[in-house]
Amino acid sequence: MKFELLPNEILFLCFQYLNILDIFYSFDQLNNRFSKLIRTIRFQLNFENVQKTIFDKFCRKMKLNLEIQKQIYSLKLSNEDTCGQIDAFLSIFSLNEFSSLQSLTLSEIEKENIEKLKIILPLTSFHMICDKFQDNEIFDVLPMFNLRTLSISSLHSIEKRINVLQILQI
Repeated sequence: MKFELLPNEILFLCFQYLNILDIFYSFDQLNNRFSKLIRTIRFQLNFENVQKTIFDKFCRKMKLNLEIQKQIYSLKLSNEDTCGQIDAFLSIFSLNEFSSLQSLTLSEIEKENIEKLKIILPLTSFHMICDKFQDNEIFDVLPMFNLRTLSISSLHSIEKRINVLQILQI
């Protein structure tokens, strides 16, 4: 049996084992069915350790296809070993464009990008790996009312906000 003839349910099961970037580059434009099918998958988008050319190409694809943005429920961005990936991403997109986003992970964020977090959708999970500034700089802009999981690399001013959290990782 040809792979293209498998039922959608089987394809969805197969896709669970693949990275979303690999899925798009392997199956997008293969045929009309696959192009539509991969745009209905809810997914985690992890740009950590991704080459700049792949990052740029997928960002262009997302900018042109709003339905892709709506399927992202978890986003990971990193400035570690990249050329300002977080800044590049936030200069292209507002995080509010990702209406299904529930979890955000930022590694080595720069101070200039903190203000861009003010307009963020209510998240249930936020992870930050950075020692460049005090956590209260993040807490002053980050909406905390829906936040249930918080993972940070240091502890300075968490005591005021700890009552709304279900999970705290330090």
